[in-house]
Amino acid sequence: MSFDILKKELKQNKLKNVYLFYGQEDYLIKYYMNTIANLIVNEETKDLNYIYLEGKKDTESLIENCETMPIFSEKKLVIARNSGFFKSKKGGSEGGSDKKSGNNKLADYIENMPSYTCLIFVEQEVDKRIKLVNSVKKKGLVVEFNYQKPADLVKWVVKVFKSYKKTIDNIAASYIVENSEYSMAELLNEIDKIVNFIDDKQHISLEDVQSVCTKTIKSRIFDLTDAVAEGNISKALMLLNDMASLKEPMQKIMYMIVRQIRMVYRVKLLKEQGIREDAAAKQMGLTPFVASKVLRLSKYMEIGILERAMYYSLELDESIKTGRMTDRTAIELLIASMK
Repeated sequence: MSFDILKKELKQNKLKNVYLFYGQEDYLIKYYMNTIANLIVNEETKDLNYIYLEGKKDTESLIENCETMPIFSEKKLVIARNSGFFKSKKGGSEGGSDKKSGNNKLADYIENMPSYTCLIFVEQEVDKRIKLVNSVKKKGLVVEFNYQKPADLVKWVVKVFKSYKKTIDNIAASYIVENSEYSMAELLNEIDKIVNFIDDKQHISLEDVQSVCTKTIKSRIFDLTDAVAEGNISKALMLLNDMASLKEPMQKIMYMIVRQIRMVYRVKLLKEQGIREDAAAKQMGLTPFVASKVLRLSKYMEIGILERAMYYSLELDESIKTGRMTDRTAIELLIASMK
């Protein structure tokens, strides 16, 4: 909600007095920091009206930086990154009562800070219960930047390629997304690699993407389940061995195999209810690449085999937890059971 408000207001050139940005998606945090900076300061007066503070600062120092008047400008920007003001105060921690007193003073100041200052806090940890957070909410905006939804990232990837005057279809774009950890910075790195690889080629195919992108555990798991669907158990076990040699955690591999089995099973159930394949994929929120893989697997894997595999995975999980079996052995048995 607050993220949508931020986007809408900045499009209208509306600025709050104070912002608190936090969350996983650092690319978006930097993007909106720069957007706000471009609305407030220009290159000629940037050195005078742009203050960047990194790390822990005392309350007095921060207030002093906010109080000084802008020079040759209506506004000034102060960015405080990793200030530590928004961390929860644990018993016996360094600065105890002094920190609380400083935070309360800063909270009171924010509610009455001068209109010519725009203050942005960028934090890794935020305790939403403290008074300071409420003060920012009253005077400005608190925005959590989470990783974006895969479907939104696919659209964004297509848009970025367009800025390079390249075209890419949704399946190829979603392959890039599914091979990332949904980090936009990581996606940009992959896009740059692809653009440099294809050179003058205008349209980017799935084959182009697959030849450049580093395979992640997600795509390797799809290869493994493809092999199982084809009845090629030895190939599936070989792929498992490859992942083990890459130090992929066995617990994560087990989880992702079972997750894919459940996705295929759910698609088959929806199809049995008369729901079209594309509607089933949309209902499940699958990206085009994942949808194409899951729909293909649903044609080859019988519903009875999938049901048995899901029940068997629960038994194997119990054996792992009780120490009767290793993760690796459990995965091998699960793969072998889907013949």
